[in-house]
Amino acid sequence: MIFHDINYYKNFDSIAKEVFELLAHTIKVNTFVITIFDQSQSFIVKSFNRNASLINSGDTLTFNQILCKMVIENNMEPVVIDNIKDNPLTRNHPILTMLHNGCYMGAPITNEDRIIGTLCAFDNKPYDFKVYDEVLLKSLASLISQTVIIENGIIRDSLTGLYNRNFIFNYFEYNKEEIQNDMSLLYIDLDNFKYFNDAFGHDMGDIVIKRTAECLLESAPEDSYVARIGGDEFIILLHSSQAEDFTTSTKQIAENILEQLSNMPIQIGGKEHKVSASMGVSFYPEHGNEMITLLKRADHSMYAAKEGKKRIHYYSS
Repeated sequence: MIFHDINYYKNFDSIAKEVFELLAHTIKVNTFVITIFDQSQSFIVKSFNRNASLINSGDTLTFNQILCKMVIENNMEPVVIDNIKDNPLTRNHPILTMLHNGCYMGAPITNEDRIIGTLCAFDNKPYDFKVYDEVLLKSLASLISQTVIIENGIIRDSLTGLYNRNFIFNYFEYNKEEIQNDMSLLYIDLDNFKYFNDAFGHDMGDIVIKRTAECLLESAPEDSYVARIGGDEFIILLHSSQAEDFTTSTKQIAENILEQLSNMPIQIGGKEHKVSASMGVSFYPEHGNEMITLLKRADHSMYAAKEGKKRIHYYSS
C-alpha cells in the first residue's frame, strides 16, 4: 500500500534527493537506495548510483536476493558489513553470485513501530564504514520515516486506513493520466449509524466504521479507490475497461456492495446486529468534469436513496 501511495506523496521526491546528496557527499560507496517491503518482496522506490548501475528505481527483488532482510532481523537497528565475502552473516549470501564481493549498510524505515523498508548504502567492493556513517544513515532513515508518516496522513484516514477527503478532492491532480477515462463515483452513507453511537457508545461506532471499511475493500474491485470522507460517509471510485458496458458493470458492483454491507454482522454483547446503507452514483465525465461537481451530484442522489433506505439512486441531469 505504501509503495503505491508514494506516487501521491508531494514532498517525498525532494526529501529523497536531499538524503542521497548528503550520503553521496559523506560516504564514498557507489549506490544508495530507499526500499519498501511487502510480505515477500522489496521494491526499490528511489536509487542513486555513483558510477556502476548496481540497482535502479523500480526494481523488484525477493527477500532471498537482498541484504535488507538482515535489517528486519536486527531489532530495528542498522546493519553494517564492511566486507560481504568475509562476514559470517553474508559469506554465503546469494548476492555474492552477482557482486562477488562488496559492502553493505542498512537502516530501518519505520511506520508505527513497524519496519516498512530500508535506507541502504552498498558497493561491489569492500568499504570501511565509520561510526559517523552509521549514525548519519540511521538519522536520515528516521527523517524518511517521518516523511512517510506525515505524507500518509495527508491522503489516508487515520481510523480506517482508507483514502481520505483530501485525496478524493484532489484525485484528478494526483491522477492526471485518468482525466480521459470514464469513471463512476459511488457515494455511500450508513442508514442507521447514529443508533450504534447512541446505544453503544462511540467506541462501538468506531468498530462499525472499521468493519464497513473492511467490507468495502473486500467488495470493491482491486483497481478501485475506496475512501472515507467523514463520519459514516464513504466514496468508491470505479474505472471503466474497454471490455465492458461500464454503466451495467457499475450497477452490478454497486448492488453487490450494498448487499455485502447489509449482510455484514456486527457482534455486540453476544448479539448480532446489521447495518444498511444508501448509495448515490454519478458518472464522469457525463455528470461533471470536476470532482466537487461529481461529489455534489452523487451526494444529492444518495439523499434521494435515503428516502427509502438500503437503495441506490443514480444521478440524472
